[in-house]
Amino acid sequence: MIVDRRHACLFALLCPAVLARAQGLPALRIAWSDYPPFQVRGENGQPQGLDVELIELIAQEAGEKLSWSRRPWARQVPDISQGELDLMGSATPSPERLALGEFTLPYRQERVALIALGPESAPVRRLADLKGRNLRIGFIRGVTFPASVRQALEDPELASLMVPLYANDLTLSALRGHRVDYVIDDPTTLMQRAERQAGEPLKVVLELAVSPVHLFVSRHVLQLRPDLVKRLNQAIQRARQRPEWQRVLARYPGAST
Repeated sequence: MIVDRRHACLFALLCPAVLARAQGLPALRIAWSDYPPFQVRGENGQPQGLDVELIELIAQEAGEKLSWSRRPWARQVPDISQGELDLMGSATPSPERLALGEFTLPYRQERVALIALGPESAPVRRLADLKGRNLRIGFIRGVTFPASVRQALEDPELASLMVPLYANDLTLSALRGHRVDYVIDDPTTLMQRAERQAGEPLKVVLELAVSPVHLFVSRHVLQLRPDLVKRLNQAIQRARQRPEWQRVLARYPGAST
């Protein structure tokens, strides 16, 4: 079949994934960390999990390849700002981050909750109930909470209780080791860790938010691919319509609301 130039150009415009592949662009650099069931190390040493599978489907629809590297969550935004990463998954927008890049449409929802050791946890109706108490609240360094949670934590009395934890896998040990009294995190991952490791049970004390998460795209890569966010947004919309998307969600029940 012979395709003239006019039809070839039209085909490329209608199929951005084809255009991206034709340009031979390098793989987009994205990080993962130990954050089950969203991002985990598979038996073959490669990343797997809900986020990894969904983002790979999005990349396929956009005609992009991904290069995954393992990095702690606290390093990922600095690496985005320095141009060492092109994308970050499971990202929540904030004014500070918007200075470093752009966000795609959301691709899933996450929960944010206040979690404690089950036998020791007292009822909490709101974060403000913790003010004036001799306690510590752990959180993963580098995380950005939804706006409603950020606003509550701006209170100086609450801010003084916050204890940063460098890596995702330290939240459970910090609770069970009594280095912190509470953790603010997605309860799905913390409960899954607790089920796999013997020790005191955990309890969700207070549900704080259900929040959309996005792909965060570095301004450095946007200088080279100014249409990348647009293409990723289109890819998210197409990927959601694929049967594979629903099959991925079904493999991780309860992980995405």
